[in-house]
Amino acid sequence: MKMVGRIFLLFLSVYITVAIAGKAPPPTFTEKGKALAEKLCEKSEDKEFCVSSLTSRQEAETATAPKLGVIALSIASTNASDTSFYIKAKLKQKNLEPALEDTLDDCSKNYLDAVAQLDDSLAALLANAYIDVDIWLNTAISDGEACESALNDRAGNDAELARRNTNFLKLCKDALLINTILTP
Repeated sequence: MKMVGRIFLLFLSVYITVAIAGKAPPPTFTEKGKALAEKLCEKSEDKEFCVSSLTSRQEAETATAPKLGVIALSIASTNASDTSFYIKAKLKQKNLEPALEDTLDDCSKNYLDAVAQLDDSLAALLANAYIDVDIWLNTAISDGEACESALNDRAGNDAELARRNTNFLKLCKDALLINTILTP
């Protein structure tokens, strides 16, 4: 079984190398700030939300595409941290319904993982390791989707957490979109 795993990893490494070598260089943008945010957000699931979040920070006014990528990850990370604190505060409340407590426990674990993955994504982006950013962001998105499933599948639902989770998923998907555009 170990030999099969090694062969698979070798094949995967060769495939990724060929795929990377065959890609065109990333696009260059003459726009900056809001005009660039609008261009980067064209394919977002929620363009208005994407542009609004990217331009919510003052440094976005003159930001280049790579800087907007950093801003997108930073905003998603801040959102994940804030949501994690929200969940912890809810878990400290007495007399929670058991179903809600189970949901909050699951989402708490998901968000702790997501915060770490977004921190890793930011470090990878600053090192121009776009493939690593893609991996970490997709993992963070999976954590958000797992929380969403827990919210939808159980009797214990929290409307505020559901709203926060929806925003988190949008922020991560927008950061992933920008990373895809930036990937050479």
